[in-house]
Amino acid sequence: MILNAVVFLCGAALMGLELLGARVLAPTMGNSIFVWGSVISSFMIALSIGYWLGGRVADRYGAPRSLGVVIAAAGLWTALCPLAANACLEWSAGLGPRLGPLVATTLIFFGPALLLAMVSPMGVRLAAANGISHIGRSAGSLYAVSTAGSIVGTLATSFWLIPLLQVEPLIVGIGALLALTALLTLGLTPEEEPELAPRELGMRSTSAVLALALLGSAAAIAMFLVVSEPASVNADGEQVLFRADTQYHRITVTEAGGARSLRFDKSRQSMIDLSDGYSSLIEYPNYLHLALAVKPDAKRVLVLGLGAGAVTKRMWHDYPEMRIDSVEIDPVVVDVAERYFGLPEDSRLRTTVADARRYVQTTEETYDIIIVDAYYADSLPFHLTTKEFFGEVKARLAPDGVVAYNVISPVQGAQSDLFRSMYRTASGVWDHVWAFPIGIGADTTSEVNRNIIVLASDADVSRTTLLERIESRLDGRVQIPGFEEYGQDLWTEVVPVADVPELSDAFAPTDSLINVN
Repeated sequence: MILNAVVFLCGAALMGLELLGARVLAPTMGNSIFVWGSVISSFMIALSIGYWLGGRVADRYGAPRSLGVVIAAAGLWTALCPLAANACLEWSAGLGPRLGPLVATTLIFFGPALLLAMVSPMGVRLAAANGISHIGRSAGSLYAVSTAGSIVGTLATSFWLIPLLQVEPLIVGIGALLALTALLTLGLTPEEEPELAPRELGMRSTSAVLALALLGSAAAIAMFLVVSEPASVNADGEQVLFRADTQYHRITVTEAGGARSLRFDKSRQSMIDLSDGYSSLIEYPNYLHLALAVKPDAKRVLVLGLGAGAVTKRMWHDYPEMRIDSVEIDPVVVDVAERYFGLPEDSRLRTTVADARRYVQTTEETYDIIIVDAYYADSLPFHLTTKEFFGEVKARLAPDGVVAYNVISPVQGAQSDLFRSMYRTASGVWDHVWAFPIGIGADTTSEVNRNIIVLASDADVSRTTLLERIESRLDGRVQIPGFEEYGQDLWTEVVPVADVPELSDAFAPTDSLINVN
């Protein structure tokens, strides 16, 4: 019974750590498939080595004597993981989107994962005490218990613990749990013939378990006191008003110099001027009003990706004839937009918590403008970039409606694959596609990363008409400062697309194409 409890708890701790690993890396390295691939690979390598090493240690020293020491050491190491993260995340991020996460995960989590992997072969050694004739049944039962613990750890961490608690205290809590679990091993029955183990090792291992468990518990308490009180000022000198880890990212609200910002992990999503509450100090939300140059009489607008509500709130304020629906997958983001950024409650506004694509697939509404601004941290959901998704969006547009899409990419050069892939994909769905690389008219540097607003429509609007409407601010209707100059950023050169893929549900390697700064 004690052995089953130990194996169950260690299995739960291991999977909890693996899920938390990606969340530790996200604020510095993003949440891309490279991060998840690095975390999974590092843990799998640790498991492989740990299984081998655990069997060797169990045979050499006896499982009852070594099991508690291994688990207590894993608890101590886990409790100190936040310190390792603080020491290595920043510099390892400079190693690139692939190598950086792999190095960081290895430095932070490889040790605890290896030690926890050693538990299973040691448990099998203990299970063999029932006799060789029952070894198959005993080992099978033990692995079933371990797997059940992994399932519980996965579900509990992802469904409840991460949304309720901060990541760092959760990791420290797992370390404390392992330190206590190590004490359970003192109740295991020792093997009758410890084979190669010295006789005095039993007492020494008991002392080691007690010492390591005590040290791990003390480290967990000390670390909990440190990480449970996050800094009130961030690295940029901004006052932190709110911070929470959700199912999707770490959300931070900060304020400085009369501006309030929303961050997802390391990426600043919105920055609002507090003097009026509507003006965006990040320029790209203002460029999304270019959609009106294609559809000046727009009455129904859909915004996919709420963020702080910069687009939704400004359109609601400036165009009283509009009704605006916003879709946001993270309910905490909706709450933050209301509490910290003044998203109003009004009959012309409706906010839905849902996946953007699922909403598009299920709604029966028809829209004049659909805005897609779906970056989370520095990643772009691949299922919102494909020709199938664009087809579903088109089905929800009025015949002369327009979609406005925010893309972050150079417009030319070796790093422009994401923009050119999306341009190619959109061109296969709509008759007309226009691209506005923000600021390109002033600096003419085409190979640097920037926000690009892509407009796509079947409306028969000439380039001349489009530019005239922008220059006239739609007869003064658009109040965005400097809007009349946005036409200078219209990209008029041919966009080469032969060497980039058309994005589809079957093939959309956005994490490989993306180049966010």
